[in-house]
Amino acid sequence: MLMEALFMPGATMFYRAQFAAARVCNEKAVAAYDDRERTKFWTAYTGHNAGVTHRCYLALALWHLGYPDQALRLSRETQELARTIGHAFSLGHAVDFTACLSHFCRLGAQVEAAAEEEMAIGKEQGFQLWHALGTIHKGAGMFLQGRTTEALPILLRGFHSFRATGAEVRVPFYLSMLGDAYTRYARFEDALKALNEGLAIAEKNDDRFQEAELHRLKGELSLAESTDQAGAEDCFGRAIETARRQQSRAWELRATMSLARLWQRQGRRDEARGALAAVYGAYTEGFTTPDLVDAKALLETLA
Repeated sequence: MLMEALFMPGATMFYRAQFAAARVCNEKAVAAYDDRERTKFWTAYTGHNAGVTHRCYLALALWHLGYPDQALRLSRETQELARTIGHAFSLGHAVDFTACLSHFCRLGAQVEAAAEEEMAIGKEQGFQLWHALGTIHKGAGMFLQGRTTEALPILLRGFHSFRATGAEVRVPFYLSMLGDAYTRYARFEDALKALNEGLAIAEKNDDRFQEAELHRLKGELSLAESTDQAGAEDCFGRAIETARRQQSRAWELRATMSLARLWQRQGRRDEARGALAAVYGAYTEGFTTPDLVDAKALLETLA
């Protein structure tokens, strides 16, 4: 019961972007209370296996805090655990969070593979939630792989199905996906609407784990739509400030890359290099993941 009791504060802290506190809460639950037989017993009463779901949130928190290799390793272990316990909803949970983490890491093929399994579980078991989220992730995975023409209709279909459930948690995350897709389609009015709605819901519900990325994407939209460099710089700055406050090294890195690219275009190479080197230098792992590969390449062009 102590493990179960730790689940809701751990999940709540994650969505409120209190990533370090969420990590502590979830790690405590897994390390101290994850008795497999007792966890299995309580699954029948709570609807989920807390050994699986704690690990799901822990993996995402680790990614935000700057440990992508640990996050991906834990995600694989969580899926393996979920496949051994014979509880379909918990397996859907593990696969869904694998898709989320893969999306954060920009691993498009892995997102799509997890999405296909999530949709299959949802269809087989009648889980509307997992089927809707799997559809979103399928569109997102295709988008990351450059199949943009096919991706947007699927992403929209999944998003509308998800909202039809009445759920609001994670809505800012999915609106950020839509905003990014609309920007790349040059549907700038739709992009701004999606990103602004995402920020408004994040504020209303205190659902802030995507807040920094929403600000960054607004900056990218400003550059794509009007080459408004001052507006973009302000958005990137807000993204960095938000990420630092939340201790999300991952969002800080991505927003700093956006700012560094802008400064590079403006001839402010020394400022760009200094800012990016400071964030990149704080990492101790994950150097083969796309964001860190891109950050290293950008640093080399600024040398």
